[in-house]
Amino acid sequence: MRTAFLCLAALAQFALSSVSAEPITIPLYRRSDDGGIYKAAGKALDNGVLAGKLKIGNPPQEFTVAFDTTTGYSWVRGSRCKTENCRGRCSYYALKSKDAVSTGKKFSVEYGDSCVDTHIYLDTFEFANIKAKDIPFGGAYRMSGFADGFDGYLGLGRSVDFNITKMKSTSSNSLAKRDVALPDSAFVPNAFQQGAGLASAQFGMYTTGTTSGFDQSGITTSPTTTDTAATNNTVNAVPGTTTTPVNTSGSVTGGGFGTIRKRHNKKDDEEEPAGYLVMGGIDKSIIKGEMQYIRLADDPGAKAKNWDVCIRHASFGGLRFRQEPNAIASISTSTSFISMPPDQADAFHAKFGGEYQSAKRNYAIKCSEAAKLPVLKMTLEDHIVELPAKYWVTVVDAERDCCETKITRGSSDRDWVLGTSLTNAFYTSFDPDSEAVGLAIKKGFKEDGLRVYKKSH
Repeated sequence: MRTAFLCLAALAQFALSSVSAEPITIPLYRRSDDGGIYKAAGKALDNGVLAGKLKIGNPPQEFTVAFDTTTGYSWVRGSRCKTENCRGRCSYYALKSKDAVSTGKKFSVEYGDSCVDTHIYLDTFEFANIKAKDIPFGGAYRMSGFADGFDGYLGLGRSVDFNITKMKSTSSNSLAKRDVALPDSAFVPNAFQQGAGLASAQFGMYTTGTTSGFDQSGITTSPTTTDTAATNNTVNAVPGTTTTPVNTSGSVTGGGFGTIRKRHNKKDDEEEPAGYLVMGGIDKSIIKGEMQYIRLADDPGAKAKNWDVCIRHASFGGLRFRQEPNAIASISTSTSFISMPPDQADAFHAKFGGEYQSAKRNYAIKCSEAAKLPVLKMTLEDHIVELPAKYWVTVVDAERDCCETKITRGSSDRDWVLGTSLTNAFYTSFDPDSEAVGLAIKKGFKEDGLRVYKKSH
């Protein structure tokens, strides 16, 4: 079976020599491994974890990377990576790039049960015709626990702290290691600061064709399950065993995610975009109402705030959970799960008939019972988010009445992770300048109980 993923159509429609007042909108399509567009079926990485094509080096080497908002550190498989988990992925060859600089530094990232160890390089990144130089990133020399279908991660989180500002040079046979002051690692702020055509460092994502695989008014799609995971010895990321639905309609679907405007000038055999990545601002034309901005949680010890917000309360109908003081929820695009403190996850599933599956680290529930599940209601800082069960329940086997929830036990007794079960439901925007995460309902959205609004005091 060929792995399918959401990938970028790198359309050169923008004059990048000057900054555009409008945000750059990059369409995402469903593609197969050989680059052909799937017309009948396809799947996103990790149930909506978006992926795209990234070029590194001069001349460029192309990679398929998943978008990760939990860290600002990008990495791909390096040429020295020989572990079993490295197989079947494209490798970065520093010696083949005229712009490559080896820093002589190592950096490791853990993602739950998955881990990657990297050598840090500086090189040129090109992403959808947006080019930025001297981006610090990792060439993996050891990987474990990652699913197939991609070569690494594009870091869309905040810049990581390398704990040093300069490196002592050492000798090398071919590629010189130099004393280098490492710049910020996050791609979008780097591209903005280098005048690569972005009006701001703000970026966002929204999908048009990915559903949860479950509808409380009836079963919709059948998922394909893939196990992956994710953290960082310097930066903590998030775990994820994920389930991916298949869309066989060949067009934009609803399922609570809204219907984006059709492009009637397209030929009949052309695929509608499955989603969009927006850089340099927000695309207001597809938003219903106003973008609701939730300010980021303070972290006095951090160089920059991560995409974390304070979570005050959470409830499922009459089952209420008061959160610990200073509890945070990480907004993550690298997992499909909503991870919560284990005791709260267990209490929720015990009340509503869920059974924990240790092998998958999630909960099984009868689809007939899942149809009765209440809305997940969360207080994130000063905003209320209401997320119906259709966004966090997926069908495993409709004939046997088998479903699973995307509510899972987290690794923290205090903090949450809000994955693509939440972010794909909305147009989700990340604004480093105002230090806020934005959530907005999309135009064409069919009312199903999905809401975000400011809390009344």
